[in-house]
Amino acid sequence: MFSRFKKGEIVLVRGIGQNDQKCYNGILAKVIERDPYYKDYLMQFEDGSEDWLIPRYLLKLNWKGAEKW
Repeated sequence: MFSRFKKGEIVLVRGIGQNDQKCYNGILAKVIERDPYYKDYLMQFEDGSEDWLIPRYLLKLNWKGAEKW
Protein backbone atom coordinates (compact mmCIF):
# COMPACT_ATOMS: atom_id res chain seq x y z
CA MET A 1 0.00 0.00 0.00
CA PHE A 2 1.14 3.55 -0.69
CA SER A 3 2.82 5.31 2.21
CA ARG A 4 3.48 9.04 2.02
CA PHE A 5 6.32 8.87 4.56
CA LYS A 6 8.84 6.02 4.56
CA LYS A 7 10.18 4.28 7.69
CA GLY A 8 13.20 6.09 9.08
CA GLU A 9 12.38 9.35 7.28
CA ILE A 10 12.83 12.63 9.19
CA VAL A 11 9.77 14.90 9.10
CA LEU A 12 8.62 18.16 10.66
CA VAL A 13 5.70 17.77 13.07
CA ARG A 14 3.16 20.57 13.52
CA GLY A 15 0.05 19.33 15.29
CA ILE A 16 -1.47 17.42 18.19
CA GLY A 17 -0.41 13.90 19.17
CA GLN A 18 -2.93 11.17 19.94
CA ASN A 19 -1.32 9.61 23.05
CA ASP A 20 -1.58 12.49 25.52
CA GLN A 21 -2.91 15.33 23.30
CA LYS A 22 0.49 17.08 23.39
CA CYS A 23 0.93 19.95 20.91
CA TYR A 24 4.02 19.79 18.68
CA ASN A 25 5.02 22.95 16.85
CA GLY A 26 7.93 22.60 14.43
CA ILE A 27 9.55 19.54 16.06
CA LEU A 28 11.72 17.09 14.08
CA ALA A 29 10.77 13.42 14.38
CA LYS A 30 11.57 10.07 12.77
CA VAL A 31 8.90 7.77 11.29
CA ILE A 32 8.87 4.44 13.15
CA GLU A 33 5.86 2.74 11.55
CA ARG A 34 2.51 3.34 9.83
CA ASP A 35 -0.78 1.86 10.98
CA PRO A 36 -2.49 0.40 7.88
CA TYR A 37 -6.00 0.57 9.37
CA TYR A 38 -6.09 4.08 10.83
CA LYS A 39 -3.42 5.41 8.41
CA ASP A 40 -1.56 7.32 11.13
CA TYR A 41 2.15 7.29 11.92
CA LEU A 42 4.16 6.40 15.01
CA MET A 43 6.84 9.07 15.42
CA GLN A 44 9.97 9.09 17.60
CA PHE A 45 11.16 12.52 18.77
CA GLU A 46 14.68 13.70 19.62
CA ASP A 47 14.10 13.19 23.35
CA GLY A 48 13.17 9.52 22.80
CA SER A 49 9.41 9.88 23.31
CA GLU A 50 6.95 8.38 20.83
CA ASP A 51 3.51 9.48 19.70
CA TRP A 52 0.94 8.69 17.00
CA LEU A 53 0.12 11.46 14.53
CA ILE A 54 -2.12 11.78 11.50
CA PRO A 55 -0.44 12.65 8.16
CA ARG A 56 -2.06 16.10 8.06
CA TYR A 57 0.33 17.22 10.84
CA LEU A 58 3.50 15.96 9.10
CA LEU A 59 5.68 17.81 6.59
CA LYS A 60 8.48 16.32 4.48
CA LEU A 61 11.93 17.87 4.68
CA ASN A 62 14.03 18.42 1.56
CA TRP A 63 17.54 19.02 2.85
CA LYS A 64 20.74 17.03 2.68
CA GLY A 65 21.73 15.28 5.87
CA ALA A 66 18.16 14.61 7.03
CA GLU A 67 18.63 10.86 6.55
CA LYS A 68 21.74 10.85 8.80
CA TRP A 69 19.89 11.97 11.94
